[in-house]
Amino acid sequence: MEIIDYKDIKFIDNDIYNYGSYGSIKRCILNDKLYICKEFKDLNYLNLKRRKLDLLGDIDKKEIYTPKFWVKNNNLINSYLCDFFDGKDICAVSDRPIEEKISVLKKAKQSILTMHDIGIIHSDLIDSNIMYDNDNSIIIDFDNCNYKKYKTNIVHTNDYSLKFISKYGVIKELDIFIFNLLTFSILNDRTFFMSINDIFLNEYGIFDSRDSKKICNSLLLEKSIPNKSYLIDTIDETNIKI
Repeated sequence: MEIIDYKDIKFIDNDIYNYGSYGSIKRCILNDKLYICKEFKDLNYLNLKRRKLDLLGDIDKKEIYTPKFWVKNNNLINSYLCDFFDGKDICAVSDRPIEEKISVLKKAKQSILTMHDIGIIHSDLIDSNIMYDNDNSIIIDFDNCNYKKYKTNIVHTNDYSLKFISKYGVIKELDIFIFNLLTFSILNDRTFFMSINDIFLNEYGIFDSRDSKKICNSLLLEKSIPNKSYLIDTIDETNIKI
């Protein structure tokens, strides 16, 4: 990726658009275009990820937002720019009508399929890494993805991904597992922890069909072979029992 100078970026009121343990995300403008700048507190976090992020920067797909520029500040590179997406985290759809929830989740599934076709395993498809607006659903934050010869660092995965990896390894079914858990949680208005507990107690909520229950049970990670099916495909929005 091209390296730009920190001084060439204009931050918008220096507001923090989002943040995490890694650092912060701020909105900014470069060459009259809006981006987000992801800045890392720990320089070591990027040490083994630079080449992978360079390769991801060559990908041009509307469904996934990958880094586009490195940012150099005082001869150090601890930031990168991504295109800005004017949408919401997918968890925000929880307050919307059931039909809208299903529509957003189905669009998200298509973005995951596109990502897998490219050869990316995201490894961290929690709600904050899937965004949506009225027309699109996109995937963001590929810092710890599995791509080409560059592998996911399991130390940086969430607890649910780590449990899957411990059982099956880093394979694309990992993303399907996390997305299915997210689907169950959003459509049944539950947390991840509550969702797993509900399934353990055979309480499936909206997912009352045989196929739905089979996929739900796979979220307990008790089978020797991981599930490959999407829970959202078992829902017919025209025949929903609430």
